Amino acid sequence: MKELLKIRNAAKAKKPTFLKQDAHRLAKLSIQWRQPKGQHSKIRKKLRSYRRQPSMGFSSPKAVRGLTRDGHELIVVHNISELEGIKTPVVIGSSVGNRKRVEIIKKCNENKIEVLNIKDVNAYTKNIEDAMKKKKDELKKRHDKRAKKEEEKKKEKESKEKKKESDKKESDKKEVTVEDTKKTNEEKKKILEKKN
Repeated sequence: MKELLKIRNAAKAKKPTFLKQDAHRLAKLSIQWRQPKGQHSKIRKKLRSYRRQPSMGFSSPKAVRGLTRDGHELIVVHNISELEGIKTPVVIGSSVGNRKRVEIIKKCNENKIEVLNIKDVNAYTKNIEDAMKKKKDELKKRHDKRAKKEEEKKKEKESKEKKKESDKKESDKKEVTVEDTKKTNEEKKKILEKKN
């Protein structure tokens, strides 16, 4: 197995990058390899000094095909339950969110499982936790600001209502005082008339 891995690694070091024909000349063409179909294509004809194209000679030995550089199978993990009974290195799936990713990394640290697609696990988890904390603080600030605004609106509404009520009471008092003054004036007149 180790010898086969050595052979594969040596072969992969020599393997050229297979580009689509004319991908280096035209920006609109993607780099991904496609078999040339042209009638006069020099790559299809396998002429010397033209690009190499993929062939069976470049493939790795069947026993070690699809394994990692150390000879482990690639195990993609999407949640903590998939880590049960695993002792070989794992790869965390790309669709896993930050919170679950941190949980998986912590579980791997406990069980001493290597995570292949993260270089420095501790720094990575620290960065994610800091970012999550920052986001939480921002959300809290936003929520507090919104609550404060709502409170101010409520206070304004209450003050307006109180002002309206006080204005109404004052207007009622004015009406009452006007009526009272009229009554008192009439009474005074009557008293004066009786005296005369």
